[in-house]
Amino acid sequence: MSIFLGVDIGGSSIKYGIVSLDYKLLAEGSIQTQDNQETADQITENLIEACLDLLADNHYQKEDVMAMGVGVPGTIINKTGIYEFTGNLPFHHYPLREKLSKTFKCPIYFGNDANLASLAESRIGAGQGAMNSVTLTLGTGMGAGVILNDRVYSGFNETGCEFGHIVMQIDGIPCTCGRKGCFESYVSATALIRQTKEAIKDNPESLLAQEAKEEKISGRTAFNAWRKHCPIGTKVVMNYTKYLAIGIANVINSYMPEVVIIGGGISNEGQDLIDLCQEDAINQSFIHGDVAKPQIVLATLGNKAGTLGAALFADDCLKDGLKY
Repeated sequence: MSIFLGVDIGGSSIKYGIVSLDYKLLAEGSIQTQDNQETADQITENLIEACLDLLADNHYQKEDVMAMGVGVPGTIINKTGIYEFTGNLPFHHYPLREKLSKTFKCPIYFGNDANLASLAESRIGAGQGAMNSVTLTLGTGMGAGVILNDRVYSGFNETGCEFGHIVMQIDGIPCTCGRKGCFESYVSATALIRQTKEAIKDNPESLLAQEAKEEKISGRTAFNAWRKHCPIGTKVVMNYTKYLAIGIANVINSYMPEVVIIGGGISNEGQDLIDLCQEDAINQSFIHGDVAKPQIVLATLGNKAGTLGAALFADDCLKDGLKY
């Protein structure tokens, strides 16, 4: 029986799964990555062994794999199979396809992890039925993926689309990329935690500060205080969603997708998050009269999006006649 293998390489773990031809996740697993202790070869060898074990445990052989899709953080070139760069793993100009092909003889396709997760959300998640969508992932950083005409768009050199590093404020908050004032620096979970800590420091007697004492400060803290009608927590949340709305409007004006999908840890705030930024984002978009407006919705696939998206991308590459 033919299947796909989907792999989602992350900074702290690698998720992998067996995916059916109709995109059902039949079995899955994960292993930890330790970039300060393991070489690129060791991580790759561990991944190969884990995938082989998953296949055997579910009564498949590697010959049953029609194609393998792999999503990675950073820059990987599908055409060459070279993992050019990532900031938090030891992959630098690394021949990942060559290494994997020694074990898996099927076609192997690569893409940026945010792009492939976006494909899954667009095709079988929150964006089902839309040919054009953008997914924004609000986590430790801010990932983004663009789907145009039902295919991943990654630019002529396969390194787009990095919305997180579009400048929102000249000479603004320094970003890990080296620029200042990037979108990511205002709407990632890391940014929200920073904003919360700053507000607590300035307002130590606030309900927000009391909320922080009850649990470790996280992306939830300000939202919890906002729900309890804390003025300081409300100020943090309103400032955060103001920047999020501006960024979403920029995305809409750039691509005018049918749907903008919001995922990542901050999306756990649910419909409240959408309600706080949706109207502002649409009002700031270049849409006039009775022209149809994009929807802004929550992602639905959670941490399975990367694995499923990798398999979907592999299938798309096969159907599009890409032979690497």
